[in-house]
Amino acid sequence: MTKVNKTSNWVRRHAEDPFVKKSKQDKYRSRAAYKLKAIDEKYNFLRKITSVADLGCAPGSWLQVLKEFKNINFIVGIDLLNVEPVDGVYIAKQDIGDYDSYIELFEKKDSKLDLVLSDIAPNITGISDVDQSNFSDIALNILGFCRFKLKPKGTLIMKYFLGSSFEVTLKTLNNNFNKINVFKPPSSKKKSNEVYLICIEFKD
Repeated sequence: MTKVNKTSNWVRRHAEDPFVKKSKQDKYRSRAAYKLKAIDEKYNFLRKITSVADLGCAPGSWLQVLKEFKNINFIVGIDLLNVEPVDGVYIAKQDIGDYDSYIELFEKKDSKLDLVLSDIAPNITGISDVDQSNFSDIALNILGFCRFKLKPKGTLIMKYFLGSSFEVTLKTLNNNFNKINVFKPPSSKKKSNEVYLICIEFKD
């Protein structure tokens, strides 16, 4: 199959995806909104927090979901990509691994956060070892952010792809959180290795 045909088939499947259609009806920026909603339906955490950072927040559908919870009074989104504004959300264009810039970013929020979210995925090369190494590096950067800004007993929810680095990453997270759950939302594509790690009770 040629590259053009593959692209055409992907566009067709994407347009026919029921979650893509629903996201347009509900005015969410992407189908990813339903992943966060499904995670919250299962683990019921968004009504229990007041502050959150969304790492790799583009295009901003998770920020839209967060804004639906009136109890959350501090939301920051971080991404290297441009993100259209979301009312009441502070959006920073920067690398999550640039720890020096966090001091300025959080100067208005001295206290630590209840929740850190990450839907970050590296550019997929199709070379398993390379992709898994990239996921592992991203996980370490996210954990570094948590050490800087997540409060003790806080929660981290992050995307990961099952593969050769998964068990090592899981062990690292287990050393930093009291409990790890693995969850695949219904809106995740069935053929995808994508899962979400629900990391509970950050250890100080």
